[in-house]
Amino acid sequence: MHLSKEAVEEFQCQGYLKIDHQLIENDHLEILRRQYDQVFAEHRNTDGQGLRNLAVTEGTEPQRQTEMLQIMEMWQKDEQFYKLLFHQSLLDIAESLIGKNIQLFHDQALYKPAHIGGEVPWHQDNGYWRCFPPNLVSIWIALDDVDEENGCMNVIPKSYAKGGIDHTRAKSEEKELPALLMASIDDDQAVSVPLLAGHGMVHHCLTLHQTNPNNSSRDRRAMVIHYMLVGTQNSKGEILADNLLLRGVNHLNAE
Repeated sequence: MHLSKEAVEEFQCQGYLKIDHQLIENDHLEILRRQYDQVFAEHRNTDGQGLRNLAVTEGTEPQRQTEMLQIMEMWQKDEQFYKLLFHQSLLDIAESLIGKNIQLFHDQALYKPAHIGGEVPWHQDNGYWRCFPPNLVSIWIALDDVDEENGCMNVIPKSYAKGGIDHTRAKSEEKELPALLMASIDDDQAVSVPLLAGHGMVHHCLTLHQTNPNNSSRDRRAMVIHYMLVGTQNSKGEILADNLLLRGVNHLNAE
């Protein structure tokens, strides 16, 4: 189901949109949860195979409890997440916002365990990516009910319209978080985006957003898929011609 004209206009105004219908049906959701947990269990005690704790600070002891766990390229690790890339309702949203020829930039699983889930500071996605043109969109999918207690998304409406801003290395209790960046902003206008499991929100790559710690008794499992138009360039000015084509035509791929 493509977005309505009114929904597209709201996204263009605000830089984000809470989707008003369920994206992942309950039976499909159960399958994704099971496979999500399996992938994390398989990678929990591995080194250099894709699982990172983004909450680790420089000089932190190994027994540190705070965890903001990330696995990149879930689609390469489990068939169910490969299939999710081609889920019609997700691609319809992406097409409504960026056009017909859609490539995957990447996907990622972001897991905040109950009681010990770490925060992610304010940032723009393109503060990391440095893609051009900066018109990528991300669909953030809740696999659990998410709210302010367990780390739902918070955004600054209309912030994307100001363009890219400077980021610095993130800090926690004055210690650097090597894996994370942060932007110094006034968050007085911040808005929380709670979601039921199976629902999602979409945001622009220049929209300022963050998530708070999960101090609740509930896990917070989320999947994020980042979409780009064919012809997008990386930070070196190279066209990302070989990224997976999800819909439409890639006339830049020699194959």
